[in-house]
Amino acid sequence: MPHDPAAQKPVTTKHAMPDHTMRILFLDCAPFHGGAQESLRTLIQDLHDQGVAMQLVAADHAPGGLLDDAQQRSLHAYAIRARHWPANAIGLWQFLRDRRTCGKTIVSAISEFAPTIIHANGLRAAMLLSPRVTRDTAVVIHDRDLRAPTGLAGLLARRLSPQVVAISGAVAQKWSMLPLGRLSVIPNGFDLAAIAATTPAATPFPADAVVVTIAADFIAWKNHRLLLDAIALLRPTRPALRVIIRGRARDRHGETLLAELRRHCTRLGLDDVVAFVTAPGPALPWLAATDVLAAMATAEPFGRTPIEALALGKTVVACTGAGHSEVLADCPAATLCAPDPAAIATALAQWVDDAPARTAAAPAARATAARYSLRTHSDAMCALFQSLP
Repeated sequence: MPHDPAAQKPVTTKHAMPDHTMRILFLDCAPFHGGAQESLRTLIQDLHDQGVAMQLVAADHAPGGLLDDAQQRSLHAYAIRARHWPANAIGLWQFLRDRRTCGKTIVSAISEFAPTIIHANGLRAAMLLSPRVTRDTAVVIHDRDLRAPTGLAGLLARRLSPQVVAISGAVAQKWSMLPLGRLSVIPNGFDLAAIAATTPAATPFPADAVVVTIAADFIAWKNHRLLLDAIALLRPTRPALRVIIRGRARDRHGETLLAELRRHCTRLGLDDVVAFVTAPGPALPWLAATDVLAAMATAEPFGRTPIEALALGKTVVACTGAGHSEVLADCPAATLCAPDPAAIATALAQWVDDAPARTAAAPAARATAARYSLRTHSDAMCALFQSLP
């Protein structure tokens, strides 16, 4: 019978000890360091500290990214060059070109390392794998995407016969064709101690400002504009309110969106209360400097930034849907609301207007974040790896 991903429970384990006969080749093809790459980086960090034999093939050349981190850990890594293929004809052409060039490196890495497991970090990475080179090796697809081109999950299931790890129940929905036992839901893991030690960024705002931050790259579905529209409703009666929009423009579409958001900010008369922070670097210092995190996407596969904010003891306002509704539903430090400016404004006002409530919510925020510790995640992944034939 087909597996019902909606009924799949998250995998949890108690301190699974790694099998040191495992040899894992991690594959990632994103040409930037985003949430999926940070999740993989922390998993590799924990497994490396436990002595698991690993190699890495990655396109993340960013400072502090996957390749940089591997070098610092003396972990052997192969660098590839891949683009972030758009879902159109140009993207298909780019993929075919990149698969040809990256494929040679992947084959070399597999031949040299002889892994027992190939871990593809996302569907895009899995697309670079050929059944010819994986036929004698267990393949794990770590699915971090809510959406995918129609039929892609089914194609990968037929080509690679993978074990699939979904980061949330919402992500797991696309894998209904998998046989029983081939799908697990394992939430992302976070180095909570490192997050808690983050030094806040220096904001350009007065000391008495109440800061709302959205930390999301400039991609349309992240819904930055919703926050601006909500802030426009709040601003007239809240002179201390300030906003940080922290993100990166990954491509020309991102640059276009950023320019439009700046124009929209001006039209709303918010230029004196909104700061756009687009320079390279981690978002965590800006989360540490905020009072309330706003997460406006309705199609978030998991919701990494809200968990990071909660780990810092911050309150969160998030739009309902997908990952947000899963991980924040019972958190006293988070408010879920409809993706509507008025509803968002009401939810924000609850926290913006009540500093004692924000302070009182900090323990509950950290308690929710604690469910997603790196150790819990790493143990669950180790248990999964050990279960593979």
